[in-house]
Amino acid sequence: MVNVWRFMNIFFLIALWIGQGVDLSGFLFVLIFAVLISLRWRIELPDWTIMIDLLLCVVFIPFWDSSAYGLLLPAFEMMRRKKYRYVIIVMFILVVYQLDSLFLLWFLFQAGLFGVWTGEADVQRAESLKEADQERKARYELEAVKEELLKASRDAAHLAEVTERNRIARDLHDHVGHDLTGANLALQAYEQLEGRHAKDMLNEVRQRVERSTVMLRDTVHDMTPVTRIGADRLEQITAEYPRIPVSFQKTGNTEQVPIHFWSLLEPCLKEALTNVSRHSDATRVNVQLDVTERFVRLSIQDDGRGTKPAAEGSGVRNLKLRARSFGGSVSVNVTDGYLIVCILPLEEDKL
Repeated sequence: MVNVWRFMNIFFLIALWIGQGVDLSGFLFVLIFAVLISLRWRIELPDWTIMIDLLLCVVFIPFWDSSAYGLLLPAFEMMRRKKYRYVIIVMFILVVYQLDSLFLLWFLFQAGLFGVWTGEADVQRAESLKEADQERKARYELEAVKEELLKASRDAAHLAEVTERNRIARDLHDHVGHDLTGANLALQAYEQLEGRHAKDMLNEVRQRVERSTVMLRDTVHDMTPVTRIGADRLEQITAEYPRIPVSFQKTGNTEQVPIHFWSLLEPCLKEALTNVSRHSDATRVNVQLDVTERFVRLSIQDDGRGTKPAAEGSGVRNLKLRARSFGGSVSVNVTDGYLIVCILPLEEDKL
Protein backbone atom coordinates (compact mmCIF):
# COMPACT_ATOMS: atom_id res chain seq x y z
CA MET A 1 0.00 0.00 0.00
CA VAL A 2 2.83 2.43 0.87
CA ASN A 3 4.70 1.84 -2.37
CA VAL A 4 1.50 2.10 -4.39
CA TRP A 5 0.86 5.54 -2.91
CA ARG A 6 4.46 6.62 -3.59
CA PHE A 7 4.36 5.62 -7.25
CA MET A 8 0.92 7.23 -7.71
CA ASN A 9 2.51 10.52 -6.63
CA ILE A 10 5.31 10.04 -9.14
CA PHE A 11 2.78 9.41 -11.89
CA PHE A 12 0.93 12.55 -10.77
CA LEU A 13 4.13 14.62 -11.07
CA ILE A 14 4.85 13.07 -14.48
CA ALA A 15 1.36 14.00 -15.63
CA LEU A 16 1.90 17.58 -14.44
CA TRP A 17 5.25 17.77 -16.23
CA ILE A 18 3.83 16.42 -19.50
CA GLY A 19 0.70 18.56 -19.30
CA GLN A 20 2.59 21.79 -18.66
CA GLY A 21 5.33 21.10 -21.22
CA VAL A 22 8.11 22.16 -18.87
CA ASP A 23 11.74 22.00 -19.91
CA LEU A 24 14.65 20.02 -18.46
CA SER A 25 14.24 21.28 -14.86
CA GLY A 26 10.88 19.55 -14.43
CA PHE A 27 12.24 16.37 -15.96
CA LEU A 28 15.23 16.35 -13.56
CA PHE A 29 12.95 16.97 -10.57
CA VAL A 30 10.67 14.04 -11.43
CA LEU A 31 13.63 11.80 -12.25
CA ILE A 32 15.38 12.43 -8.90
CA PHE A 33 12.15 11.81 -6.99
CA ALA A 34 11.58 8.59 -8.94
CA VAL A 35 15.07 7.41 -7.98
CA LEU A 36 14.44 8.15 -4.30
CA ILE A 37 11.12 6.33 -4.36
CA SER A 38 12.69 3.35 -6.11
CA LEU A 39 15.33 3.21 -3.38
CA ARG A 40 12.66 3.33 -0.68
CA TRP A 41 10.83 0.56 -2.48
CA ARG A 42 13.87 -1.70 -2.28
CA ILE A 43 15.36 -0.65 1.09
CA GLU A 44 14.29 1.29 4.18
CA LEU A 45 16.15 4.61 3.91
CA PRO A 46 17.04 6.48 7.12
CA ASP A 47 14.84 9.31 8.37
CA TRP A 48 17.27 12.05 7.42
CA THR A 49 16.67 11.33 3.71
CA ILE A 50 13.37 13.20 4.11
CA MET A 51 15.49 16.35 4.20
CA ILE A 52 16.72 15.49 0.69
CA ASP A 53 13.11 15.49 -0.55
CA LEU A 54 12.47 18.86 1.07
CA LEU A 55 15.71 20.30 -0.29
CA LEU A 56 14.78 19.21 -3.83
CA CYS A 57 11.47 21.02 -3.54
CA VAL A 58 13.22 24.18 -2.27
CA VAL A 59 15.69 24.08 -5.18
CA PHE A 60 13.23 23.37 -8.01
CA ILE A 61 10.16 25.41 -6.97
CA PRO A 62 11.65 28.65 -8.42
CA PHE A 63 12.08 26.92 -11.80
CA TRP A 64 8.83 24.95 -11.83
CA ASP A 65 5.88 25.95 -9.66
CA SER A 66 4.36 22.47 -9.72
CA SER A 67 7.44 21.19 -7.90
CA ALA A 68 5.51 22.21 -4.78
CA TYR A 69 3.44 19.04 -5.25
CA GLY A 70 6.63 17.15 -4.54
CA LEU A 71 6.03 18.13 -0.89
CA LEU A 72 3.39 15.41 -0.80
CA LEU A 73 6.08 12.75 -0.67
CA PRO A 74 8.11 14.09 2.31
CA ALA A 75 4.85 15.01 4.07
CA PHE A 76 3.72 11.41 3.77
CA GLU A 77 7.10 10.02 4.90
CA MET A 78 7.46 12.30 7.92
CA MET A 79 3.96 11.52 9.21
CA ARG A 80 4.39 7.78 8.59
CA ARG A 81 7.64 7.75 10.57
CA LYS A 82 6.28 10.14 13.24
CA LYS A 83 8.90 12.79 12.50
CA TYR A 84 6.54 15.65 13.28
CA ARG A 85 9.31 18.24 13.66
CA TYR A 86 9.74 18.23 9.88
CA VAL A 87 6.26 19.77 9.60
CA ILE A 88 7.84 23.09 10.58
CA ILE A 89 10.10 22.94 7.53
CA VAL A 90 7.12 22.24 5.24
CA MET A 91 5.22 25.18 6.69
CA PHE A 92 8.31 27.36 6.28
CA ILE A 93 8.54 26.43 2.58
CA LEU A 94 4.85 27.21 2.07
CA VAL A 95 5.24 30.64 3.68
CA VAL A 96 8.48 31.57 1.92
CA TYR A 97 7.20 30.64 -1.54
CA GLN A 98 3.67 31.86 -0.77
CA LEU A 99 2.13 28.52 -1.69
CA ASP A 100 -1.47 29.14 -0.60
CA SER A 101 -3.27 27.00 -3.18
CA LEU A 102 -6.22 25.24 -1.55
CA PHE A 103 -5.70 22.36 -3.97
CA LEU A 104 -2.09 21.93 -2.76
CA LEU A 105 -3.03 22.30 0.93
CA TRP A 106 -5.78 19.71 0.55
CA PHE A 107 -3.35 17.23 -1.04
CA LEU A 108 -0.80 17.88 1.73
CA PHE A 109 -3.47 17.22 4.34
CA GLN A 110 -4.42 13.96 2.65
CA ALA A 111 -0.76 12.90 2.38
CA GLY A 112 -0.18 13.57 6.08
CA LEU A 113 -3.37 11.78 7.09
CA PHE A 114 -2.53 8.75 4.98
CA GLY A 115 0.99 8.80 6.43
CA VAL A 116 -0.36 8.68 9.98
CA TRP A 117 -2.68 5.79 9.06
CA THR A 118 0.04 3.74 7.37
CA GLY A 119 2.42 4.45 10.27
CA GLU A 120 -0.08 3.04 12.77
CA ALA A 121 -0.66 0.07 10.46
CA ASP A 122 3.10 -0.56 10.36
CA VAL A 123 3.24 -0.49 14.16
CA GLN A 124 0.35 -2.95 14.49
CA ARG A 125 1.88 -5.22 11.85
CA ALA A 126 5.23 -5.17 13.67
CA GLU A 127 3.50 -6.01 16.95
CA SER A 128 1.61 -8.85 15.27
CA LEU A 129 4.85 -10.24 13.84
CA LYS A 130 6.52 -9.94 17.23
CA GLU A 131 3.65 -11.79 18.91
CA ALA A 132 3.77 -14.47 16.22
CA ASP A 133 7.52 -14.86 16.76
CA GLN A 134 7.00 -15.12 20.51
CA GLU A 135 4.27 -17.73 20.06
CA ARG A 136 6.48 -19.68 17.67
CA LYS A 137 9.36 -19.49 20.14
CA ALA A 138 7.05 -20.63 22.95
CA ARG A 139 5.90 -23.59 20.86
CA TYR A 140 9.49 -24.58 20.09
CA GLU A 141 10.39 -24.29 23.78
CA LEU A 142 7.34 -26.38 24.69
CA GLU A 143 8.36 -29.02 22.17
CA ALA A 144 11.86 -29.04 23.65
CA VAL A 145 10.46 -29.37 27.17
CA LYS A 146 8.24 -32.25 26.09
CA GLU A 147 11.17 -34.04 24.48
CA GLU A 148 13.26 -33.49 27.60
CA LEU A 149 10.45 -34.85 29.79
CA LEU A 150 10.04 -37.90 27.59
CA LYS A 151 13.79 -38.48 27.63
CA ALA A 152 13.82 -38.08 31.39
CA SER A 153 10.96 -40.57 31.64
CA ARG A 154 12.88 -43.08 29.52
CA ASP A 155 16.01 -42.55 31.59
CA ALA A 156 14.04 -42.98 34.81
CA ALA A 157 12.48 -46.20 33.52
CA HIS A 158 15.91 -47.49 32.50
CA LEU A 159 17.38 -46.53 35.88
CA ALA A 160 14.52 -48.26 37.70
CA GLU A 161 15.08 -51.38 35.60
CA VAL A 162 18.82 -51.40 36.33
CA THR A 163 18.18 -50.79 40.03
CA GLU A 164 15.73 -53.68 40.21
CA ARG A 165 18.16 -55.97 38.43
CA ASN A 166 20.90 -55.04 40.90
CA ARG A 167 18.56 -55.71 43.83
CA ILE A 168 17.60 -59.12 42.48
CA ALA A 169 21.25 -60.01 41.80
CA ARG A 170 22.21 -58.93 45.31
CA ASP A 171 19.40 -60.92 46.93
CA LEU A 172 20.26 -64.02 44.93
CA HIS A 173 23.93 -63.64 45.82
CA ASP A 174 23.32 -62.98 49.52
CA HIS A 175 20.76 -65.71 50.11
CA VAL A 176 20.56 -68.34 47.37
CA GLY A 177 24.26 -68.18 46.60
CA HIS A 178 25.30 -68.64 50.21
CA ASP A 179 22.86 -71.49 50.78
CA LEU A 180 23.95 -73.34 47.64
CA THR A 181 27.61 -72.85 48.49
CA GLY A 182 26.98 -74.18 52.00
CA ALA A 183 25.04 -77.12 50.61
CA ASN A 184 27.91 -77.95 48.26
CA LEU A 185 30.42 -77.86 51.12
CA ALA A 186 28.11 -80.01 53.28
CA LEU A 187 27.85 -82.62 50.53
CA GLN A 188 31.63 -82.75 50.29
CA ALA A 189 31.84 -83.24 54.08
CA TYR A 190 29.08 -85.85 53.96
CA GLU A 191 31.29 -88.08 51.88
CA GLN A 192 33.78 -88.23 54.77
CA LEU A 193 31.28 -88.84 57.58
CA GLU A 194 29.38 -91.87 58.79
CA GLY A 195 26.52 -92.63 61.13
CA ARG A 196 24.56 -89.89 62.87
CA HIS A 197 26.90 -87.09 61.83
CA ALA A 198 26.32 -87.98 58.17
CA LYS A 199 22.55 -87.89 58.69
CA ASP A 200 22.72 -84.45 60.35
CA MET A 201 24.84 -83.16 57.52
CA LEU A 202 22.32 -84.43 54.95
CA ASN A 203 19.49 -82.69 56.80
CA GLU A 204 21.43 -79.44 56.66
CA VAL A 205 21.93 -79.84 52.93
CA ARG A 206 18.21 -80.46 52.47
CA GLN A 207 17.29 -77.35 54.50
CA ARG A 208 19.64 -75.14 52.53
CA VAL A 209 18.29 -76.42 49.21
CA GLU A 210 14.71 -75.89 50.40
CA ARG A 211 15.47 -72.30 51.44
CA SER A 212 17.09 -71.65 48.07
CA THR A 213 14.08 -73.11 46.26
CA VAL A 214 11.67 -70.93 48.24
CA MET A 215 13.83 -67.86 47.61
CA LEU A 216 13.93 -68.50 43.86
CA ARG A 217 10.19 -69.11 43.72
CA ASP A 218 9.43 -65.91 45.62
CA THR A 219 11.79 -63.89 43.43
CA VAL A 220 10.19 -65.19 40.24
CA HIS A 221 6.74 -64.50 41.67
CA ASP A 222 7.66 -60.92 42.55
CA MET A 223 9.06 -60.32 39.06
CA THR A 224 5.97 -61.65 37.28
CA PRO A 225 3.74 -58.69 36.28
CA VAL A 226 0.17 -58.66 37.52
CA THR A 227 -1.13 -57.21 34.27
CA ARG A 228 -0.03 -57.99 30.75
CA ILE A 229 2.56 -55.78 29.14
CA GLY A 230 4.14 -55.41 25.72
CA ALA A 231 2.89 -57.56 22.88
CA ASP A 232 0.71 -59.57 25.28
CA ARG A 233 -1.16 -56.39 26.18
CA LEU A 234 -1.77 -55.57 22.51
CA GLU A 235 -3.04 -59.08 21.91
CA GLN A 236 -5.34 -58.79 24.94
CA ILE A 237 -6.82 -55.51 23.61
CA THR A 238 -7.55 -57.06 20.21
CA ALA A 239 -9.06 -60.17 21.79
CA GLU A 240 -11.37 -58.14 24.03
CA TYR A 241 -12.55 -55.74 21.29
CA PRO A 242 -16.32 -56.35 21.28
CA ARG A 243 -17.54 -54.78 18.05
CA ILE A 244 -15.98 -56.82 15.22
CA PRO A 245 -13.33 -59.57 14.91
CA VAL A 246 -9.75 -58.34 15.21
CA SER A 247 -6.80 -60.46 14.09
CA PHE A 248 -3.40 -59.96 15.71
CA GLN A 249 -0.13 -61.12 14.22
CA LYS A 250 3.42 -60.47 15.37
CA THR A 251 6.84 -61.22 13.98
CA GLY A 252 10.31 -60.78 15.43
CA ASN A 253 11.62 -60.65 18.96
CA THR A 254 9.31 -58.37 20.93
CA GLU A 255 11.54 -58.60 24.00
CA GLN A 256 14.05 -56.21 22.42
CA VAL A 257 11.43 -53.43 22.22
CA PRO A 258 12.17 -50.79 24.92
CA ILE A 259 9.53 -50.69 27.62
CA HIS A 260 8.62 -47.02 26.96
CA PHE A 261 7.77 -47.82 23.32
CA TRP A 262 4.74 -49.79 24.47
CA SER A 263 3.35 -46.61 26.04
CA LEU A 264 2.96 -45.33 22.47
CA LEU A 265 2.08 -48.54 20.60
CA GLU A 266 -0.83 -49.30 22.92
CA PRO A 267 -2.49 -45.85 22.47
CA CYS A 268 -2.02 -46.21 18.68
CA LEU A 269 -3.97 -49.47 18.73
CA LYS A 270 -6.70 -48.01 20.94
CA GLU A 271 -6.97 -44.87 18.76
CA ALA A 272 -7.35 -46.98 15.62
CA LEU A 273 -10.04 -49.19 17.19
CA THR A 274 -11.85 -46.09 18.48
CA ASN A 275 -11.92 -44.61 14.97
CA VAL A 276 -13.29 -47.91 13.65
CA SER A 277 -16.14 -47.68 16.15
CA ARG A 278 -16.94 -44.05 15.36
CA HIS A 279 -16.34 -43.60 11.64
CA SER A 280 -16.24 -46.96 9.87
CA ASP A 281 -18.61 -49.71 8.78
CA ALA A 282 -15.75 -52.24 8.85
CA THR A 283 -16.37 -55.94 9.38
CA ARG A 284 -12.79 -56.87 10.27
CA VAL A 285 -9.57 -55.31 11.54
CA ASN A 286 -6.05 -56.63 10.95
CA VAL A 287 -3.30 -55.73 13.42
CA GLN A 288 0.31 -56.47 12.47
CA LEU A 289 3.30 -55.99 14.81
CA ASP A 290 6.73 -56.37 13.18
CA VAL A 291 9.99 -56.15 15.14
CA THR A 292 13.30 -56.12 13.29
CA GLU A 293 16.81 -55.22 14.32
CA ARG A 294 16.30 -51.64 13.21
CA PHE A 295 12.68 -50.68 13.88
CA VAL A 296 9.28 -51.56 15.34
CA ARG A 297 6.26 -51.27 13.04
CA LEU A 298 2.64 -51.46 14.16
CA SER A 299 -0.09 -51.27 11.51
CA ILE A 300 -3.86 -51.36 12.07
CA GLN A 301 -6.02 -51.72 8.95
CA ASP A 302 -9.78 -52.16 8.68
CA ASP A 303 -11.88 -53.01 5.62
CA GLY A 304 -14.45 -50.27 6.16
CA ARG A 305 -15.76 -47.94 3.49
CA GLY A 306 -18.03 -45.83 5.63
CA THR A 307 -17.80 -42.22 6.68
CA LYS A 308 -14.23 -41.13 7.25
CA PRO A 309 -13.19 -38.50 9.82
CA ALA A 310 -13.33 -35.01 8.31
CA ALA A 311 -10.13 -33.82 9.96
CA GLU A 312 -7.25 -35.16 11.99
CA GLY A 313 -8.25 -35.35 15.64
CA SER A 314 -6.27 -34.36 18.69
CA GLY A 315 -5.63 -38.01 19.50
CA VAL A 316 -3.71 -38.62 16.27
CA ARG A 317 -1.85 -35.31 16.60
CA ASN A 318 -0.68 -36.25 20.09
CA LEU A 319 0.44 -39.66 18.85
CA LYS A 320 2.45 -38.03 16.05
CA LEU A 321 4.08 -35.67 18.53
CA ARG A 322 5.05 -38.49 20.86
CA ALA A 323 6.35 -40.59 17.96
CA ARG A 324 8.60 -37.72 16.82
CA SER A 325 10.06 -37.50 20.34
CA PHE A 326 11.08 -41.17 19.94
CA GLY A 327 12.56 -40.47 16.50
CA GLY A 328 9.68 -42.26 14.75
CA SER A 329 6.46 -41.40 12.98
CA VAL A 330 2.72 -42.05 12.94
CA SER A 331 0.87 -41.88 9.62
CA VAL A 332 -2.81 -42.23 8.74
CA ASN A 333 -4.40 -43.22 5.42
CA VAL A 334 -8.14 -43.31 4.73
CA THR A 335 -8.00 -44.16 1.04
CA ASP A 336 -9.11 -47.76 1.50
CA GLY A 337 -10.53 -48.22 4.97
CA TYR A 338 -8.76 -46.73 7.95
CA LEU A 339 -5.02 -47.40 8.24
CA ILE A 340 -2.73 -46.15 10.98
CA VAL A 341 0.97 -47.04 10.97
CA CYS A 342 3.43 -46.37 13.77
CA ILE A 343 7.17 -46.83 13.10
CA LEU A 344 9.77 -46.45 15.85
CA PRO A 345 13.53 -46.88 15.32
CA LEU A 346 15.42 -49.29 17.57
CA GLU A 347 19.01 -48.39 16.71
CA GLU A 348 18.54 -44.72 17.44
CA ASP A 349 16.99 -45.52 20.80
CA LYS A 350 19.94 -47.68 21.77
CA LEU A 351 22.46 -44.90 21.20
